[in-house]
Amino acid sequence: MNLIDTVNGKTKVYGLMGHPIAHTLSPSIHNSLAKILNHDLIYVPFDVSTNGLKEALNGSYELGIQGLNVTIPHKEKIIPHLLEVEGYGNQIGAVNTLKRSEGGYIGYNTDAEGLLLSLIEEGITIKDKKVLIIGAGGAARAAAMMAAKENPKKLILTNRTLSRCEELIEGVLSFYDVPAQMVSLETANNQIEADVCIQTTSVGMYPNQEESPIYKDEFFKRISAAVDLIYNPWETIFIKKARDAGCRTMNGFGMLFYQAIRAYEIWNEISIPKDKLESLFAILKDKLNP
Repeated sequence: MNLIDTVNGKTKVYGLMGHPIAHTLSPSIHNSLAKILNHDLIYVPFDVSTNGLKEALNGSYELGIQGLNVTIPHKEKIIPHLLEVEGYGNQIGAVNTLKRSEGGYIGYNTDAEGLLLSLIEEGITIKDKKVLIIGAGGAARAAAMMAAKENPKKLILTNRTLSRCEELIEGVLSFYDVPAQMVSLETANNQIEADVCIQTTSVGMYPNQEESPIYKDEFFKRISAAVDLIYNPWETIFIKKARDAGCRTMNGFGMLFYQAIRAYEIWNEISIPKDKLESLFAILKDKLNP
């Protein structure tokens, strides 16, 4: 047999903390990046319960793990155990990326940046546009902070529970001075016009792919671009209706991809050339949408 020497005493270790994590694509993305860039590192998933979160983080530090991604259900709960939180992490109140520093880990949120980079890639702009965001959870907060920072003409939030929309608007306005309002889902379905609509809820995700937070076909005639942060199924009912109405459409794969890229760049303090990413993007896209 041949000696396996791809991992050695100098190999840097990175990983993912979450629960459950059996179906994560993160190891495929980060280990592929390491191979493309010829970096001596390995990325592994860790299934961590909420009860063991603090101990897992301390153990990661003692083991010399250089960086971690954090996913559901730990993005908010891990913050009290960090040295500090940077940028969007403070605004969103959640982190998905940890970088080792002297004495602990620093938290970042690359979801907002990942969404923005994916929008740019698709030619969808936010500046001076009327933006409607559906939802009021963590993904909606990332989308709203990103949109507010890009100086939209107006930011409109809608959600099944309006009290959560109100909390989100208050949060956005504490960081950004932008025109903002909230409307009911019924009003959004029947009246609202927008240049860009970003759907951030889990409605329509597998195995409930026959559902959509917007049910009226006429709605899609009043928007120009439709974004659904779901990528399984690849085309949700929301995206199909938007495409049939002639809208520019985008699912959540680009956000998933680029938030991972930004995490890798933060860990390694580099900027990855676009030409290094094209083949990996295509391979992962084919894996998700065969």
